[in-house]
Amino acid sequence: MLPFIIAGLTTGSVYGLAGIGLVLTYKTSGIFNFAHGAVATVSAYSFYTLYVQLQLPWPVAAIISVFVLGPAMGLGFERIARVLARTPMAMRVAAMIGILLIVEGTALLIYGDGDTNVRTVPRFLGTHEFHVADIVFGADQLIVFLLGILATAVLYLFLRRSRTGVAMRAVVDNPDLLGVCGTSPVVVRRWAWMIGVTFASASGVLLVPFINMDSDTLTFLVVAAFGAAALGRFVSLPGAYFGGLVIGVAGSLATKFFTSGALTQLSASVPFLVLFLVLLVAPKRWLADHIRIVPPTQTSWRGPWQVQTLFGIVALAVLLFVPSFAGFRLADWTSFLAITIMFLSLGLLVRTAGQVSLCQISFMAIGACAFSHLAVGNGWPWGLALLVSGLIAVPIGALLAIPAIRLSGLYLAISTFGFGILLQYLFYQQDFLFGVLGYGIDVPMPVIPWLGQDGSPEPYYYLVLGVAVITTGLVVAINRSRLGRLLRALASSPTGLATSGASVNVTRVLVFCISAFLASVAGVLQAGAFTNVTSASYEPIESLVFFVLVIISPGGVPWFALMSGIGSTVIASYLTGVETGYILQIFFGIGVLVIALQPASKRGAPEWARTALDKLFRKEKPAETQHAAVEPAARREPAAVAPTVLQVKDLKVQFGGLIAVDGIGFEAPPGRITGLIGPNGAGKTTTFNSCSGLNRPTEGDVMLNGVSIARRGPASRARSGLGRTFQQMELFDELTVWENVAIGREAGRAGLNALQHIASTPSTKIEVDTATEDALRECDLLELADRRVDTLSTGQRRLVEFARCLAGPFSTLLLDEPSSGLDRAETARFGEILQHVVTTRGIGILLVEHDMALVTAVCDYIYVLDFGKPIFEGAPDEVMSSPLVQAAYLGGDVAVDDDSAAGAVTARGVR
Repeated sequence: MLPFIIAGLTTGSVYGLAGIGLVLTYKTSGIFNFAHGAVATVSAYSFYTLYVQLQLPWPVAAIISVFVLGPAMGLGFERIARVLARTPMAMRVAAMIGILLIVEGTALLIYGDGDTNVRTVPRFLGTHEFHVADIVFGADQLIVFLLGILATAVLYLFLRRSRTGVAMRAVVDNPDLLGVCGTSPVVVRRWAWMIGVTFASASGVLLVPFINMDSDTLTFLVVAAFGAAALGRFVSLPGAYFGGLVIGVAGSLATKFFTSGALTQLSASVPFLVLFLVLLVAPKRWLADHIRIVPPTQTSWRGPWQVQTLFGIVALAVLLFVPSFAGFRLADWTSFLAITIMFLSLGLLVRTAGQVSLCQISFMAIGACAFSHLAVGNGWPWGLALLVSGLIAVPIGALLAIPAIRLSGLYLAISTFGFGILLQYLFYQQDFLFGVLGYGIDVPMPVIPWLGQDGSPEPYYYLVLGVAVITTGLVVAINRSRLGRLLRALASSPTGLATSGASVNVTRVLVFCISAFLASVAGVLQAGAFTNVTSASYEPIESLVFFVLVIISPGGVPWFALMSGIGSTVIASYLTGVETGYILQIFFGIGVLVIALQPASKRGAPEWARTALDKLFRKEKPAETQHAAVEPAARREPAAVAPTVLQVKDLKVQFGGLIAVDGIGFEAPPGRITGLIGPNGAGKTTTFNSCSGLNRPTEGDVMLNGVSIARRGPASRARSGLGRTFQQMELFDELTVWENVAIGREAGRAGLNALQHIASTPSTKIEVDTATEDALRECDLLELADRRVDTLSTGQRRLVEFARCLAGPFSTLLLDEPSSGLDRAETARFGEILQHVVTTRGIGILLVEHDMALVTAVCDYIYVLDFGKPIFEGAPDEVMSSPLVQAAYLGGDVAVDDDSAAGAVTARGVR
């Protein structure tokens, strides 16, 4: 096995170097570089051009390709990353994928496909061979391994001993503090990008002597780097290098032990298999994303329904006449309709639910293969085979939802990308997919006598058009249904949705399953247009193109899907030529990069067009008539809820060596406003998070009506009657004020039941509308019901979040600084609302607030915390007159009479 281990250490060293560069740039900038492999591609082709084609000495070619081109690309990436830091996660991923598409498309355009234009680089590091016993290995293998170890050690020491290296580590934790200390975070990140990209450049140059020059192989080196970084927990540079060695050796050994049978391609699949397994089973703390996540934002403007209807009629009319002019391109137009269905499925994930999926082409492949085996291999009826082919993809979609459940959108993007490549490398050539020989699979058209000739293209086109229209109607219905509202809420604030009572895990699994089903059906319909397809039709790079198109295409359902389908299918059909696909790929990459770097206000329809269409078609309705579905009986006083007592006993919360909360105990009974106050950092929000299930207490218990809820999740606690607001508001910016508030009632109704996520009964709708209108009226928000919450002031947004709690069936509310952003008059009115709802509904409120005037005016009882410990409790007048409380808030020399108070003052002085 030693020769295989030596070969594995060589490639593994390259993987490790790439992984180190990836970890360094990600941890310092918060931007995960999906174009990391593209960097290796640029440097590799640069080295090939200089060394092989121009015949420069290899040291000169290597210095230019690694130490000149690498830092130069690093400077460019840093500038792009600085802008992307202010964009949502999906836009960051799309922009980096755009760079990848530009690089790969350019390489294909200039150098051609690696399968048909074989290019090699001589072994430039030395051809001498060493003989140890019966083992023979090359000097270049040893040099690459030693270079990897040396580079890792030098970078490790640099990060710990040099001033710039220490600053790189500091910028990860607190860039603002680093700036206050006199070191520019921008300059530090710039150095990190230059070093990280240089490592990626080096990996490309070191790898090419051992492989054929192929843009796909080099570009997908990024996934091997992902795997190495994952084994290093995305934080450790030595761990990433060691992870690369593990992947390289495992892959090399696989070539020895799996030379035939189903696992022949296991060697090439090892990096992707390791990545996927790590993301599935690694402890969540390994993969915690501490980078600030910017919520997804879409333009708040939607075209008037009259305009959309007109365009819909025109589009359908054109599609009905396609067979009359398409000629021999009718199969491409049929493919366009099927691809449109796929884009609708991807739009549900990306545009509606805010999830990032980079393997949609894989579901199309699964659908086409399943259909072929069922309809051709087993003689199933066409319609039944189509339905079952879609259903086969559903559990796979559910499997892919697991990273979405466990981790953030970033790791979901990584895992879905890895899954698509793993499917290609390990399974495409299996008998249950495309077969070992690669002849492809037959996907026949159905016999449709009532549409004309049996099995001819024209009737099949109209069949696919009908399915596309039905799918459009289905997706529109989903977007307008309860599930659509839950999906948009999930995109804006999973935490807000969970603490309103909906199981976000059920919501995520549902959307992945629906999307997988539709994409699989689209795969069948597209394959039927050509009657025979091979694995070459389902390259993973296509999933990246699809994702980019969904991001940059304008409009809602179905316009973005139609535009994406035209861009990916129809244009390529009429622009013939081998290079057309490469040019379109470059064009799409440039398009998404330009859009990502623009301010959000510049995206979407021009302002003049919005204004003109709104004036022409939209008329403002009186607020009281905008939701006339609510019966007048709904305007009565809201019903009281069942009384619930929240009790916290001996609560302790510890993060590593930091004890944030220590021994806190209190209760918040119904019909009372209980205050929880203390200086900044006293542990108030941490206590709230423990009560609502967002963190797990180290010790102690949280109880509702004497029943422990400490092991329940946020959604379960919400359904038990515990609602809350947040210091950093968790609103659903994609929804209107009415829809935001309605989620307070609707989320709990959906709960854990998948069917109730999808739709509700008429009686439930009346209940939700009634609760929503009552809450809006109590908070003086009814006139803003149809405004999107991202257009409101901070004070209005605070009231919307509180109204969402009032709409829900909550018996105890946790309000975290709810008056922040309200002026004095608004705060006084808010205090009146609090007292009114406690009196009329009988609920209990636990209030964290820094406005002492509000606290003393509305609270019946107050608990005071300092440094995570309780220091006083009592009525408002007792609390305000307590020397202990004064010492905690004011610090310094405060006269006190007892030893415990003196201890509190002393502690604060040392702090």
